[in-house]
Amino acid sequence: MHPLQPLAALILAATALMSCQSQTESPDTIVLGQLVTMDPQQPQVSAVAISNGRFSFVGERDAALALRGRDTRVIDLANATAYPGLIDAHVHVAGIGSAQRSVDLTGASSFSELINRVAARASTLRAGVVVQGRGWHQSKWLNPPAGHFEGFPTHHALSEAVPDHPVVLEHANGHSALLNQRAMEQLGINADTTPPEGGAIVMLDGQPTGLLHETAIDLAAPLQTYDLQTAEELVELAQRHLLSEGITTAHDAGALQVDLAAQWAMARRGDLNMRLYSMVYASDEGALSEWLARGPMINAGNSKLTVRSIKVQADGALGSRTAWLHAPYTDAPNTSGILTYDLDALSALIRDSREGDWQINVHAIGDRANSEVLAVFAPFTAKSSNHRFRIEHAQHLRLGDGPLFAEQGVIASMQPIHLSSDRPWAIGRLGKLRIEQGAYIWRDLLNAGVVVASGTDAPVEPVDPIANFYAAVTRKTLQGVPETGFEPAQKLTRMEALYAMTLAAAYAAFEEQDKGSIEVGKLADLTVLNQDLITVPEAEILNTDVLLTIVGGEVAYQRDENALP
Repeated sequence: MHPLQPLAALILAATALMSCQSQTESPDTIVLGQLVTMDPQQPQVSAVAISNGRFSFVGERDAALALRGRDTRVIDLANATAYPGLIDAHVHVAGIGSAQRSVDLTGASSFSELINRVAARASTLRAGVVVQGRGWHQSKWLNPPAGHFEGFPTHHALSEAVPDHPVVLEHANGHSALLNQRAMEQLGINADTTPPEGGAIVMLDGQPTGLLHETAIDLAAPLQTYDLQTAEELVELAQRHLLSEGITTAHDAGALQVDLAAQWAMARRGDLNMRLYSMVYASDEGALSEWLARGPMINAGNSKLTVRSIKVQADGALGSRTAWLHAPYTDAPNTSGILTYDLDALSALIRDSREGDWQINVHAIGDRANSEVLAVFAPFTAKSSNHRFRIEHAQHLRLGDGPLFAEQGVIASMQPIHLSSDRPWAIGRLGKLRIEQGAYIWRDLLNAGVVVASGTDAPVEPVDPIANFYAAVTRKTLQGVPETGFEPAQKLTRMEALYAMTLAAAYAAFEEQDKGSIEVGKLADLTVLNQDLITVPEAEILNTDVLLTIVGGEVAYQRDENALP
């Protein structure tokens, strides 16, 4: 029997048992069941009451039922378990929406399979229409493609298979793209094209391969631009998907001007069903100048939208060997990666944004990128104790740099799922010593007193907080290997992993007073799962399902549509 089937019989009308309280004093909703609160004063309760979108009572079942009024809705969770609404501290909202529309390349096991998927989509479109795809990763293919360049595919076989449609295929990590010949012709990319600063147009025998790295991806923007209406459609697609995975708040890690306009328009109309904490993408000059002049927006649209941080990208990614390292890559001694945002410009941005009290969140994956960003942060963090600057990813750190996060009060916004996906091949990039000393070192950071917030980096990885949780506590691939986990001393406890997805993520957005735990006065956001993440056997964690997602006391997603009236 489905865990929510008993709900229909247990949704109690207030007319069955009248409360002695007046209708105006009674809560809108009462939720009964096992609720993990993240509040150390009462870690687990059996009931909450919700009034005007916030928790008005947190405690035991009988006391909650005594509060019922004529119109109070009562939801009994039966054998399910509720948690504070899960917060994903690092996603790309427009990217998630686009991924719902574009060709899904995440499961392709070879370049040939990728080409077949793209050609199949092209066959359904009129000639000249752009084909977009996302999610390919050459390190996850069974074999390198014919004619590859350092393991990366070149455009030739793709161009032959799809000659009449421009094709733009974004890498899973978002730091590379592959174009076919038709796309390059329309964009004017040829042997004489100069790459922008911080980017690379990969050439072979003097001709473009179709591969673009880092800022060079912007050359494909004319084939990928979208208007306000499309931007709103992407937000709608993304929020449906996020809610279905139990995410009640998402930190949008780098929104363009059109994305922010769409989110604000939807918030004003009441069309945001979840909460967004959106970061202005610093590389979008229009967005940056507009929002620096405008100032932060906090809790707009009934607490659905906050824009108070700026996202900067300091380097690339390990997959494309563009993460900026102190020493060369183990498997490519000719490169140490790329700095993608001038450090003096970063310092100037921080200085110019201090008057508006903007939070600064910097993408840094390689150890040198992290070291240099911390050095740029240092003079500013010394002057402010509540800046809450963040380093997004903090994936590979130089030995000794971890404690600097704590000393400077810098938040490590990390994605445990990257360990599951990347660790099997990342050791080839960094070598054994660097992997063991400084990669994915969540435990070392926590032990040093660093706030570690957890996200999925979707659509780089799937929107799946359960998989993210599993990676944090096991340090295994999603196939369950290796048996003891990679570098097992860095594992998180289950409560630590849950904290990173709730209270720590709320703190990373200055929102711990409103989110992250089930306490009276906080926003009534709940994620209901079919089993308890804290007690379920490790082998069963990935079998956890989201049953209900509640935002502000309203059911925003339910797995079984017949379970609730």
